[in-house]
This record gives sequence, C-alpha cells and structure tokens, in this order.
Amino acid sequence: MKLHYLGIALFAIGLGPVTAAPTSHTHWNYLSPTGPDEWGDLHDEHALCSAGTQQSPINIKANTSAALPALAIHYPAGPAVVKHNGHSLEVTTESKGDVTLASGTHDFVQMHFHTPAEMQIDGRKYPFSAHLVHRDAVGNLAVIALLFDVGAKNKALDSLFSSLPRREGDSVTLNNLDLQSLFPEKLDYFTFMGSLTTPPCTEGVRWQVLKVPGTVSQQQLNAFKQLFPMNARPIQPTNDRMVKFAG
Repeated sequence: MKLHYLGIALFAIGLGPVTAAPTSHTHWNYLSPTGPDEWGDLHDEHALCSAGTQQSPINIKANTSAALPALAIHYPAGPAVVKHNGHSLEVTTESKGDVTLASGTHDFVQMHFHTPAEMQIDGRKYPFSAHLVHRDAVGNLAVIALLFDVGAKNKALDSLFSSLPRREGDSVTLNNLDLQSLFPEKLDYFTFMGSLTTPPCTEGVRWQVLKVPGTVSQQQLNAFKQLFPMNARPIQPTNDRMVKFAG
C-alpha cells in the first residue's frame, strides 16, 4: 500500500494522529450528487473510488479453498464511546482488544455500522452489518464484517441502541460493551483483499466476513435507520481476486 494513501486512510477512519488532508473537508454521502458514483470525482485523493481494482464491498463467492487459521479474537468488555460521525455510529472502546490473523496481530481501532449490509454472500442481502476496523504495528488495516438478520433483539448492542447520539458530532458513553459477545459461536469466515468502503477507498485492506449472521430486532434496526436511512456503498467488481473460505 502506498504510504500516501495509507496516511489519508488512517485520518479518514479516525486512526490518527496524522496531518489533516483536504479529504477531511470534502463532503460526501450516499446520494447524488456526492454519492458513491461521484466519490472518485470529488477530490484527487478519492481517485481509487473509481479507478481502483480491489474495491469493497463485493458479492462474496468463494473461489479458492484454503486451510485458514481460526480467528483469534480478544475484546475485553468495558466502557465505550459511541460517536455520530455524520456517516455512521463509530464505537471506540477503553479496553481496546485485538485479532490475530495469518498476517499477524491487529489492534482494534473502531467499529461502525451499515444499513443495509454492504457485503453480500452469493447474492444474499442482509439488513445490517458491523465493521470492526483493526490496524497492525506498521499500519496495515484489517476489517471483520459481522452480518445481521432481523430477529431477536441483540443484547450485546442493547445499550447502544437505547442511547443513540442524535446529531453529527454528538457522542454518548456506555458503561460496558462486550464486543466479543457480538460474534457467533462458529467463526467461519470468508477472506479477501479489498478497500475501505468510504472515501478515499484505500486498497490493501484485509477483509474477514463471518458466514454466520447474528440478529437485531426490527425496533433496533428502525432506531438506527432513523439516523441513517441508508449508508451502504453498492457492490463493486470482484475482478480476479481470490476469495477464500475457512470453516
């Protein structure tokens, strides 16, 4: 990954501290004339949004069998801050945590949400997803995507849905958030190389998308959609990427 784009990516998703770039002042959203079809034209630093060849999200179709290691997740429960950043709810935790992948250990940085889910599996669409963003010691990014169907209330996210920050820039503090309890018992996952799904669409991001979905209640989903009716980038071409499945 080029260092120039990496620095911009870290700023864009709050992985600071880095020097502020013009990208931070470029308005974008999910509707024209500043929506996904226009992201690549909004600023030079967004060029990969239209010119990249390993963009995310994708419709996942495993095309490579592989003996991948199990996900080794470690997210201690503890206080968390939920911020309305204008595009989603961004969650940071006091206790941090990490995930160990074949590429090494990546520290947890933040979690955010999308409706509908950005990733699809064999064309199946999900109404909600959580993206857990991680970074290793040299700045490489890895994202774990959790998919959710509408069903039983998600107890792990109940405190978050009960006290949502209503306006951009607002934040609330949760006394205790257990990220680990968001994960299904079976950690089967798809993995591929992709990009950030928001400007500047930086590539070189290692994605892990869990196969088994969780649930959120319709009430919880509606609460999120009151703030963000739709915040998902459309499916991007897979091109010739390997998509591996473990489990």
